[in-house]
Amino acid sequence: MKKLVDLLQQKMALIVSVPSNSLPLIQAAVEGGADAIKIHFNIEHRASGTMFGKPEQYAGLAEEIARIFPGPIGCVPGDSSEKVTKETIDRLVGYGFDFVSLYAHHAPAWICTERRISTMAAVSGDYTEREAASFRTLPIDVLEASIVPGTEYGTPLTVRDLLAYRVLVEASGKPVVVPSQRRITVDDLEALQLTGVRGVMIGAIVTGTEASSIYETTKRFRRAMDALNGNG
Repeated sequence: MKKLVDLLQQKMALIVSVPSNSLPLIQAAVEGGADAIKIHFNIEHRASGTMFGKPEQYAGLAEEIARIFPGPIGCVPGDSSEKVTKETIDRLVGYGFDFVSLYAHHAPAWICTERRISTMAAVSGDYTEREAASFRTLPIDVLEASIVPGTEYGTPLTVRDLLAYRVLVEASGKPVVVPSQRRITVDDLEALQLTGVRGVMIGAIVTGTEASSIYETTKRFRRAMDALNGNG
């Protein structure tokens, strides 16, 4: 396990959060060059407007993803601490997931001591810098900077956003991943890299919801990130 953590230590990584748990959409992201894939369970996804069922409803999906993709596979296991149970994590580990991604205020406390799977904890815009700094004391693997208000989803990335991401990088001491709550473009990647973030996670706001647009967008970001990482 810990594939995602290793990846983020090596380079600025491209994670694709697919808008539905559909193998063709996942395959489009894989073929476009995603470094990691994230899917969703037990949640209504705001950006895509999609309802996702329980992990057991997708029992064969992780195996199918692993067949076409050797990289880190993760998921959002639920949108409340009540939904994220030991049984849920047992299932995800059994399915071969590498990481879970969820808001810190949706994460049960015991997730900090779960060693079998990596945890990417998200903070919203109302978390304080002091709270972010306290992540240094906890065995959380990755910090997701989900700090943009829902009313501002899809708007351009700004310098103020960069400042906020930099604060989280400096305060938390964790690898920070920025999700595409803003309409991030390839032209923003170098500026994001300057903040010290270790990953960019593109989802429906940037990729769209069709296989063709997911493939083309992922491919475009892959080329740009390879150039930034010195591989282009």
